[in-house]
Amino acid sequence: MRQLEFNLTPRAEHHGSIEPWAYRFEKGTLLEEINSRRYVYGLWDNFFGCWEIDTETNTSREIIPTWEPLNSTGVWRDHLEIRFENVPSITWLLSPKWRYEANAAFAGLFSSIPQRIRSVVASCKHYQWLVLDMIWQVPDFAYFLDDEIYNGTQQYIFACLALSEAKALSRSERRELVISIMNSKRHELLSSLTPAPSSKRTVRLLNKLGRHPCNSDTYQGLIKFTHIEPSSKILNHISQIEPMAVSLLTWFPKDFLTKKFLRILFEETDDCHLLAVIDDYEPGSGFRTVVDIFPILSQSWKVRIRTSLNTVSNFSGLPEWGERWARTLTELIHFPAPPFQAIDSLIPLASPKAIRQEAQVMQNCISRMIASILTGNSYFYSWDQLEAATVLFTCASGDEWEISEIHGYNNNKVSTETKTEIERVAKMAFSRKVRTL
Repeated sequence: MRQLEFNLTPRAEHHGSIEPWAYRFEKGTLLEEINSRRYVYGLWDNFFGCWEIDTETNTSREIIPTWEPLNSTGVWRDHLEIRFENVPSITWLLSPKWRYEANAAFAGLFSSIPQRIRSVVASCKHYQWLVLDMIWQVPDFAYFLDDEIYNGTQQYIFACLALSEAKALSRSERRELVISIMNSKRHELLSSLTPAPSSKRTVRLLNKLGRHPCNSDTYQGLIKFTHIEPSSKILNHISQIEPMAVSLLTWFPKDFLTKKFLRILFEETDDCHLLAVIDDYEPGSGFRTVVDIFPILSQSWKVRIRTSLNTVSNFSGLPEWGERWARTLTELIHFPAPPFQAIDSLIPLASPKAIRQEAQVMQNCISRMIASILTGNSYFYSWDQLEAATVLFTCASGDEWEISEIHGYNNNKVSTETKTEIERVAKMAFSRKVRTL
């Protein structure tokens, strides 16, 4: 028998541009409808899951929602908070009664799930729906997950879910994954999910990532790092690994990392992150300049830099160390010849020092591209006129160069007149070069 729709949100009351969802329970499901979209939520006591139906094409597909329906204690959250978490400014457009209607509907859905299961799933964050589905298919998984959380080893489960892209698996594949998580040797299952092999040590290190899920890149980055980097042994003595620190590892070139620097990175992660993203015109930008130049240096210079870096004992010494080495390297490195020599007011920035000076004067971040200049893929010019500009040329193919970007002070757009004049001068410079050849 079909149940009548909730009657808590009269259409006449809704004055906003957002039409609220309509809800009703029908044959062991909760139906949520908006325009041509219908979402079918199977009740726990019937056939738990979520399906999206396009009523215009009569097509359907199973989906795994990524929004978090439960709070930290396993109680369903306010639906307005869930659905409009990232855009709170539009919530005023929705009728208050729609909020009651939505909350009543999902209270009916989640109240059928045992409290102990909701409490266990609560810490799974954006995997809450996925884990509920897995528990519904394999009930013993609830006890397994509870034990892992109690022992602080739930990151093994989260890593398997992320690395297998479990949300994209079919229903039967998700069931097989759950059984494997529960019964396989952990390092062997992880090895089957990533290009880099895992060891028992890898599993222990994953447990240092905290209580909540990380993204797939974090797990892959940590597994790869522990496999190929001898200095990763320092992680054995770190009590907690911040996910941000793992993402920073990929920013540093091979051979740059030393044991002392790794300890600084993992113990003072927030400070190191600021140093990595700092703008070139701000104090401390020299450190990133050294990192950008490091890959193209000779082996002897790399050894000298690593030896020097090992003398820095904490984060406070890194900015000064970076500035000192940036000055040294920018005096030694020779840039490739520019695509064309200075013409009119278009002047090539033909040295690392010139690049850094331009970055400071124009308040931009072009020194991040020093490595690209050294490899012959790009070149910067300064437009020395009343409306100053920094011009980026990129190598399209062979000896053919073209203007890629033109930016004014603080990366602002330049006027149409300035842009046209820069393009005219560049075209003239390239035509002179062709005649010379």
